[in-house]
Amino acid sequence: MNPKLEVRDTNRYGKGVFAKKNIGANEKLCIFGGYIKSTSEEEGLPKKIKDEGVQISSEFALGIIKESELEDSSFFNHSCNPNAGFNGQIFLVSMRKIPKGEQVTFDYAMVLSKAKNTKFYKTRCYCNSRNCRKFITDNDWKKLALQKKYNGYFQWYLQEKIKN
Repeated sequence: MNPKLEVRDTNRYGKGVFAKKNIGANEKLCIFGGYIKSTSEEEGLPKKIKDEGVQISSEFALGIIKESELEDSSFFNHSCNPNAGFNGQIFLVSMRKIPKGEQVTFDYAMVLSKAKNTKFYKTRCYCNSRNCRKFITDNDWKKLALQKKYNGYFQWYLQEKIKN
């Protein structure tokens, strides 16, 4: 994680990542790592950690596999009005300048897609932004408005699906 970032309590929904110094546009914020696991394997993990991974293809996710690794997890939260997005499969970058003190978020639509042999994913959104969708699903990436808004900031595999 970029040294300009820190994990702290959000005072609303657990931990989050915040800028402890001003961040410029297109700065690398985080390099995601962990174990490669199939999306169906990830779905079978304990509830506390099954959503901690980052989907990197239609069949695979990258992330933790044990609850004991949770403290080392990323804590980047969702927002329907994010300030960060993806560059490739493992790099999270700032989409604009992020001032000191602001929470760093990305829209989970940038990484989620329905995978084979998995249940439809839907969860409530608590971002409270003006344009909040109220729910996050694994089909949100298909929305043309989001494709336009996040062009170039989707996970590589989704960016490829969108191009084709």
